[in-house]
Amino acid sequence: MKHEKLVKDILKVIDTENIKDVFFCVTRLRFILKDMSKVDKKALENIDGIMQVKTVGDQLQLVVGSKVQSIYNEFCEISGIQKNEKDAVEEEKKKFELKNLGTNILNTLSSIFVPVMPVLVAGGMMKSLVLILSMLKVISPESGIMAVLNAISDAPFYFLPFMVGYTTAKKFKINELFGLMIAGVLLYPTFMNQTAGKTVSFLFLSIPSLNYASSVLPTILSVIAFAYLYKLVDRFIPSNLKLVFSGLITFTIFMPILLAVVAPIGNFLGIQLSNITVGLFSALGPVAGALFAGFMPFIIMAGMHTALAPIMIQNLSTLGYDFLLPAFFINNIAVAGATLGAAFKIKDSKMKAAAFSSGGLGIIGITEPALYSISIPYKKPLFGAMIGGAVGGFIYTLLKVVAYAYTMPGIFSLPTYIHGGSNLIKIIISILAAFIASFVYSFIFTKEKKGVKVNE
Repeated sequence: MKHEKLVKDILKVIDTENIKDVFFCVTRLRFILKDMSKVDKKALENIDGIMQVKTVGDQLQLVVGSKVQSIYNEFCEISGIQKNEKDAVEEEKKKFELKNLGTNILNTLSSIFVPVMPVLVAGGMMKSLVLILSMLKVISPESGIMAVLNAISDAPFYFLPFMVGYTTAKKFKINELFGLMIAGVLLYPTFMNQTAGKTVSFLFLSIPSLNYASSVLPTILSVIAFAYLYKLVDRFIPSNLKLVFSGLITFTIFMPILLAVVAPIGNFLGIQLSNITVGLFSALGPVAGALFAGFMPFIIMAGMHTALAPIMIQNLSTLGYDFLLPAFFINNIAVAGATLGAAFKIKDSKMKAAAFSSGGLGIIGITEPALYSISIPYKKPLFGAMIGGAVGGFIYTLLKVVAYAYTMPGIFSLPTYIHGGSNLIKIIISILAAFIASFVYSFIFTKEKKGVKVNE
């Protein structure tokens, strides 16, 4: 195994029995721990291969770079942690303390959305390809090839409720197929097409007909509510009858309530979150864009960027576009510019090579290696990325740039800004301004620093 030493070094510090769950994002291993105080963070920071150690509540995040998926696979194979379900009862009994509300929400959203991100990025990149082929008139919009490519690129977003239903069920320790079934009920044609604009009467309930395709909060809230209700019912069913009656009773009694109450609440909350962000950007204008893109490195380092996914997806679903994704794109280009600017000033050959390579990753949309290997140790590139992000953020908001599809916010996402008019030209102006500002600042002020090492 290529990463066996790294995995075993991590397990020496983090006791397997202290791990509730482990998953990964673009560059981080994320651990949900029982007791954070038992972990020696200094020991983790000294392990070769770990760029930085972050903590958010009871979540431990190890930044390991772009090889995170293969590291995660080996970690699961060596530790066997993916088969460890003995904490389900204890987790069910754990009290939900108000002071941990923000942390619990962040951890939950991360667990739900991080596994879905690769599929959304794949769909978004395919959408970019479709837009390029259409723009260049390589394939006719009426052709069968275009129809198939559109189906592939649109499917991850149209059927997103199924994916978040699955991951939410997994997070809340019930059979993942229940999550798929709940999403299937929400997307059932009766509620989406045949009774559009009407309500369906069920005993004393009135079930509104709403389109839940491409939405996330209705499914997430419904699966969470179902999970707790299912576990409550399951406790009172004899073990030899659980297979037949636990699911039957829960679906029969409570699913109509979820359809009538919980799912519409999720739909309402999603719309309101979108409206709030629209209101903030409308009220503050370019200042909002400058602040959001300028402080994006800290949002990413805190691991809070995944919590914004429901808002961006809701914007794309209800508005047809999103105005937060351009800020991520601008931040990534600003980080890349600052890192490449520093690369020309760094004398150590290994660090110079690391700066050039991580700067290149930033251009395609992966910034954490640059942030943790270059920006934080040298400091000036971090300031440069913030300045570049603020400049680009101000300009993109001033020019009213929006994205029309969800994809990895890097240079390959440019086609998702094509929508007639000058939107594409405006985002190019914004990212060029961000790159130049960050590059120039970092190039001028970065100085060689002794004792900085490359994380292999």
